[in-house]
Amino acid sequence: MLRDADSVIAYIVYKYILLYDMGANMNFSLKHQPSYSLLHCELSQGESIKAESGAMVYMSEHITSETKFGSGILSALARKFLGGESLFVNTFTAQSGGTFVGFANDMVGDISHYQLNGTLFIQSGSYLCSSPDIKVDPKFGGLRTLVGGEGLFLLKVTGSGDLFFASYGAIIEIDVKDKYIVDTGHIVAFEESLQFNVKRVGGWKSTLLSGEGLVCEFSGAGKVWIQSRVPNGFIGWVSKLLPR
Repeated sequence: MLRDADSVIAYIVYKYILLYDMGANMNFSLKHQPSYSLLHCELSQGESIKAESGAMVYMSEHITSETKFGSGILSALARKFLGGESLFVNTFTAQSGGTFVGFANDMVGDISHYQLNGTLFIQSGSYLCSSPDIKVDPKFGGLRTLVGGEGLFLLKVTGSGDLFFASYGAIIEIDVKDKYIVDTGHIVAFEESLQFNVKRVGGWKSTLLSGEGLVCEFSGAGKVWIQSRVPNGFIGWVSKLLPR
């Protein structure tokens, strides 16, 4: 009798864990990677996802959209003018099962998924969408980011849930165990466990004439995501073709 009771309890616990896991993870697929990536999300009734303004490509019926300031008015203003992000975010909520919504970045490039449980730092412009409870705020990166030419602010993303970030070009995930050096323009995201220091490639002559600029040296243990192309490179190439 006791053995049967233990079996019932074990089965109930198993079903509870299974249902919890199903609710905690979003049902999604990434298509057309890495050049023209598109995120397709299938939502169950009552499930929501929030995204940058203008990120939605398509959606089925029975989905409502609510537009509001990012994480409050002050945070939204900081995101807009200091972090390079949209002033508003849209939250899409399924009113019935079997609904779907698709998202894409403005730039030609890749999309990556990260199961957030804590904090992740993302370069401005790379946040695409996330679970509704995840918080996105600008983060002062210090004078080293100003000198690096990548802007004063990173985006500090905190909470638990599904996070999607985008790039220009393909996204490459790197497992840092000691030190790793990346050109500042190629950084997409990195984990909080990593420390970073912006420095010159060589002397000032190399920095100014080599075209490499400044690099970011990561140290510690954690993951960093880089993009295979940089927008400034494309802009520079296009500008050479424009009539003078």
